[in-house]
Amino acid sequence: MKDYLFLFRGGDRSGLSPEELQKNMEKWGDWIKGLATAGKFKGGEPLGAESKVVKGKKKVVTDGPFAESKEMVGGYLIVTAKDINEATEIAKTCPIYELDGITEVREIHHMDM
Repeated sequence: MKDYLFLFRGGDRSGLSPEELQKNMEKWGDWIKGLATAGKFKGGEPLGAESKVVKGKKKVVTDGPFAESKEMVGGYLIVTAKDINEATEIAKTCPIYELDGITEVREIHHMDM
C-alpha cells in the first residue's frame, strides 16, 4: 500500500445557511469516518485562509498566494491505497464536489532518513 495526499481546492461554502453548513460538515465527518473504518485514512486537517509565500533565492515573503478562490487549498487528507487509480476512486467519493470543489491526488514518496 502507498500513501496519497488529497489537496482540496475550492468548494465555496460562503453561500450556505448555517443549517446547510452543518449538513456539509457532517458529510465530511461521515466520509472521513468511513475511510478510517476501511483502514484508508491516515490524517488530515482543514487549513486556515491566511498564508505566506517564501519565494526564490532572496527568500522574498509575500502574503498570498492570491489564487482565485476556486484554486485555494482549503485542506488535505492522507489516505492509503494500492495505487493512484484506487486513490482517485476514493477521492471521487468526497463531499467537496457538491460545492464544485477540486481534489488533487498525489502519491507521497517517503524519504529514508
